[in-house]
Amino acid sequence: MQCRETNDLIMKYFDHDISELEIEMLLKHNEKCPGCALEFDAMKEALSALEELPLLEVPEGFEAKVLESIRMRDAAVNHAQSLVFWLIGILGLIIFACNMMSFVIIPYIRDSGILLIAQNVIIYAVTGVLELLREALVTLSLSVGKLLILRNVLLRDYMDAVMMVVFAFVGMNLLLISKLKLQEDWEGLRNEF
Repeated sequence: MQCRETNDLIMKYFDHDISELEIEMLLKHNEKCPGCALEFDAMKEALSALEELPLLEVPEGFEAKVLESIRMRDAAVNHAQSLVFWLIGILGLIIFACNMMSFVIIPYIRDSGILLIAQNVIIYAVTGVLELLREALVTLSLSVGKLLILRNVLLRDYMDAVMMVVFAFVGMNLLLISKLKLQEDWEGLRNEF
């Protein structure tokens, strides 16, 4: 006997739906197979522990709540199924529309010359946009060049004034540092006496 067959017999044993011959086969297999014997004993202990538990009283209205939740689940499943069927229908319409365009509308448009007109309009529009972009780029380049020249002129003309401000700032910082240093030295001397 295989272990798979033993699992079925174990379940039949605990369901009390097993013949004497099957019980004997199960017990003989368990003597030879420690894994199945261990599983059988574990199941036996678990069910014994469950039988020792006290019986619980079902609350009033429990059955109605269970039936209502089943109805709600079934309604949700039906809603989901109808949504899937609806989406399949829309997908079918889209496929039909694509086939109509491929085999009827596009050949008609191609033969009527509308595509040539549309192509010319698109080329004209793209050319106009590219021309506007070229003009904007040239204008921007000229403006940036003028700004750079103005910056250079300002830097050259006002460099002396900027340098004077920088030197004054550095001098004030050095003066402040020396004053703080003298004050620290004075504090150190005072603390010594």
